[in-house]
Order: sequence, then C-alpha cells, then structure tokens
Amino acid sequence: MRIITPFLILALASAFCITGQHPVADLLTGYTNIQININDQPPLPHTSYELAFLKSDLQDLTPSSSATWLLKRLLSFITSTPPSPNLTFGLNTFFTSLTSPTISSLSSSLPSICSDSDALEFRVDLLSSSSRFDLLLELQSLRVLSRFNSERSPVVKSEIGVMTDVMPIVYTVRTRNQAGTFMDDVKGVREMKELLVLGVRSGVEVLDVEAVWGEEFWGDVLDANSKSLILGSHHVPHKVITDEEAKNWAKVCEMEGRADAVKVILSCEEGGEGVDQALRCCEEQVKGRLPVVAMCLGEVGSYSRVLNKRMTPVTHPALPFVAAPGQLSAKEIMRKRVEIQPPRNYFILGRNIPYTLSPALHGRAISVTGLPDKYLKADVETLEEFVESDLFKGAAFGGTSVTIPYKQDIMKYLDEVKDEAMEIGAVNTVVVEEEGGEGGQRRLVGYNTDWVGIFNPIQQRLGKGEDVGSEYYLVVGAGGAARAAAYVGKKLGFKLLFWNRTPGKLADLVESFGGEIVDSLEGISEEQREKLRVVYSSLPAGAEFVLPEELLKEDLIMFDANYKPFNTKFLEQGQKGGCMLIRGSEMFYEQGIRQFELWFGRRAPYGEMKKLVMEACVE
Repeated sequence: MRIITPFLILALASAFCITGQHPVADLLTGYTNIQININDQPPLPHTSYELAFLKSDLQDLTPSSSATWLLKRLLSFITSTPPSPNLTFGLNTFFTSLTSPTISSLSSSLPSICSDSDALEFRVDLLSSSSRFDLLLELQSLRVLSRFNSERSPVVKSEIGVMTDVMPIVYTVRTRNQAGTFMDDVKGVREMKELLVLGVRSGVEVLDVEAVWGEEFWGDVLDANSKSLILGSHHVPHKVITDEEAKNWAKVCEMEGRADAVKVILSCEEGGEGVDQALRCCEEQVKGRLPVVAMCLGEVGSYSRVLNKRMTPVTHPALPFVAAPGQLSAKEIMRKRVEIQPPRNYFILGRNIPYTLSPALHGRAISVTGLPDKYLKADVETLEEFVESDLFKGAAFGGTSVTIPYKQDIMKYLDEVKDEAMEIGAVNTVVVEEEGGEGGQRRLVGYNTDWVGIFNPIQQRLGKGEDVGSEYYLVVGAGGAARAAAYVGKKLGFKLLFWNRTPGKLADLVESFGGEIVDSLEGISEEQREKLRVVYSSLPAGAEFVLPEELLKEDLIMFDANYKPFNTKFLEQGQKGGCMLIRGSEMFYEQGIRQFELWFGRRAPYGEMKKLVMEACVE
C-alpha cells in the first residue's frame, strides 16, 4: 500500500514551496498510490486514491489547515482496519440524504443536520455539476464543513493516529429507473461506473452500488476498491412485486458475497398493505449474513422507515426538499419507534460508587446518538438487592455495567459468560439478548470490556505488525485489573512478568496466564530489562509506586490503571524519562465505548465520550 513517489513529492514542493520538513510532505512520504490533483489535472491510471485542490486553497499549508486534515483523513482511511458492517450499519442509525445542488449552500445547515446523522449521503446525481474534479471538490468541502459538527462520528484508528472528527460519507449515484436522476442508457451507465470509481478513489466510507447492472458493471468498481464498505442496492419504484421477487432482489444485492450490506427499496400497495415486505423478505433471504436496509417507497410506505432499524435514509428540516417521497427525519422516526419499543434502563452496579463517571459517560453517548434510553446508578449494599428487584427482572432492563465488589458474584445470575470474562474471572458488562429476535425470551450474557480498555491503547502505541514475542510485559499488582492486564499481555504475545508487594497473591495469575514472578524489580535480569516493553500498574495512586530508574527508556509503555489523579508518581516518572504514557482515563473511555457498542448494536460517538472523560479527569 505504501507505494506518493519522490517525483510527486517534488512536484508538490515545487508548486507550494513545501520543504521536506513540511507536515504535508511528511504525511505523503511513502505513498505513491495517492494523487494530489491540482486545478483539474487528469487522473493517473495507476492511482488508487485522489484528492483535488484549487491552487488558491493551498496557500496556507499549516498542520491545522483543511488541506492537511483532508490528507490525514485519507491516509487514516487507507491504513485503518475496515469497521464492522454490523456496527457501521448499526441499530437506530441514520444517514441524511443531502438534496442540495451544491454543498456550499448547506454550510449554515450542516451543524443541525450532523447532530441527527450517523453518516451523510453524497447524492452525486442531484449535484449541479458532474465533472470529476468538481465532484471531488464538493465531497472534500462536505467533509471539511461537517468536521467540527460530527458529534456522532465513530473513531478512525490507523497507522498515523486516531481521528474523531470524520463524518462518514455514503456515496450514491442513483439512476432514473432506480428512483434517481442519472441517465440509465448505455452512455449514462458507463459514466455512472466512472463516477463510482471516483468515489472509491476519494476514499468514501460507504459506496452505494446499484446491483441490478450485474458483475460486468460492478466488478470493475469493486476491483478498484480496498476499504470502502459496499452497500448493494436495488429500488423497485411504481410496481408491487411478490415476496419471491423481493427475496430474489435481496440475493442480487448480496453481489455474490462482495457486498457488506444489502439495501432493497420496494413499492407497497395503496392502503399500506405489505409495508413490511421489503424488510421481512430481505431478512428471510439474507439470514443474518449481512446487515439489511429495507423499506417501501412513497408516503404510503413511510412507516416502513420506522420498522427498518439499520442506517435508515432520512431527511432533515434544513434541506430544500426530501430525496424520496415518504422520507422522515431521524427525530420523527425515533419518536415513532419508542411507541413500538419503550425506552430501556441501563445501570452502573456497585457499592459505594458516588465517584463513578459511568452515568455521565453513557448518558452523554445516549443523548448524542438520539436514543431514548436512560443510564442510572444502582449503588446497593448487596448484589441480591439489585437482582431481586424489578430494575433487574423487569422488561425495561437493558443491561448493566458492573464494578467492585460484584464483578465475580454477578456471574451466577447470568445465562452465559463469554470466554474472555471466564478467563479473566470477572464480568463488568451484562447484555440482554433476545432469543429469536426482538420480543423473544430474555438471555443475560456477561462480558468483560476492561481488557479492551487495556488492549486498544497498547496496540495503538505498538508499531504496525510488530513482533513482540521476545519482549516482556510487566504486570504490577494482583487484583482484578491485574488479571485483565495479564489477559491482554498474553493475547498480544508478550512474555509475562508479575510483581506485587505480596508475592503470594501472584500464583493464581501465573497459573492462569503463564509467565514468571519477579521477586524484586531492582533484581530484574539484564535481558528482561533490555526487552521490557510494557509496564502496567494496577496499584492505587496512594501507593506512590515508581519503577527503578534503570528500567526507564524511550520505547517503554507505562500504563497506570488510575483515572484519578490524572498524574500519579508512576506517570510523572515516565514523563520525565521520555516513556510512552497511558492513563486510566484512556482505559476507562475505551472500555465504555465497547460497552456502548455491545448494548446498542451500533458504533459509539468516540470523540464525545473521550472528551467527557478527559474533562472530568484532567486537573
């Protein structure tokens, strides 16, 4: 993948006086599959990705400029792992169909549009210009304008860092016979294919591809793609079809296994008969293999948009017109869904937990994503007080976080405990699953997300594909957090070391995860000292634990489980020694983000959750 050539970097430097030390040049180094298209140059045939700029827009190439951000966004997209389709096309998610002929005309409306959107649909067929250069400029303008309003945006984690201000784009070219405006003759279909390839080259998150044209058409588009999620789609306007025909179109939209999600839009009879046909038939055909987006066209089919739970196309009051008759806003749909499925209650379960940030964290995430549910505190003297109450037994129970001292005891009340929770020996997240789908028999499933809060920050700081099999990972402490940390060290492939002021408590950790007990940190061997890569401390801040100075080095990752205080003696020592630091605050929001995804079946608003925790933790 790392293929921009020295020639292209020199061309950029010549055009914009970019030196080798300039942030744009630094970002470009090593990528020959990106073309920077200036003032409408023709595309290079070998180029995989492309950005377009007017020369006048690039006078100020600072690290914080829009041009630099767009390049960083594209490089992050290229080097990131594609997200899970089931979370991207998650439950109660929406994409707003933009219906303006120019993006600039939406600049004042985008803040309110973004607040109700999990993605924005870039309708190429509705724009005033279809030239490839103008389309790239319009798309990049949309990204920049939505950047600071993307509260619901998920995280993009990649080789070059973490981005939390990227609103996902659904790139669509809809033809006339598919409820759009683009010509559907031979010439029009050829042009549509070229525009879809342009969407791939621009690095869009979701590419909507009309599946009706067959593999000869979309094969070339998909062959040009490496990262975009493919939404195989088909519309049947002005005609009511049978269930078997509907199922066949769902099969076509799977695109022989190359689609990441299926979208089928049908027409239903006057009076609303068959308003659930698209969703019912698609789910029967797809059988859970892929996420399904399915509904009926027109005012008569508007209620099907309420029934459809995944990435529903919506309008917004700020738009000049709706993209399709019967389209509703996200707020309208959520109000109607509450009538079908009343809001649920989620909890933080523990004893003596007035300090917990969990209600603020999940309350913010629920609010930002427009969900109707509540997150409450269950501070109880005994576990039985909670599990015997209507809070736990009632139909409104959606799930719970579990903290000290109930992480082990809660397990006996669950129907299933996941493998990672069994190995760690603790459950910190209870999820309600319904057998056979919504309305089925309730099952309580226990997870542990503490390890995710440890794993993600460490993996982010390790080199891409780095082999750590010969390196050491030291766990300090012997409690529940130490078990989660040991699980992570084993999963990452490190050699494990354990140290605790009371060594007798470590035998169980070694038995569970392997590794070696260190009697004295001062007496650690020369090999262990040289190859020590991670130190995880689960000790309370009041212990004022620090490492022997000879263990400090620049590539050492020092992880403190405490999220308050923000700076412990351990972290202050690591900062002075030039080590890489990970605070408990990062662990806290990472594990909370995973909890949110487990409960709500959709991607979390990462930036907002991180912001809340950091504001609460920074002194």
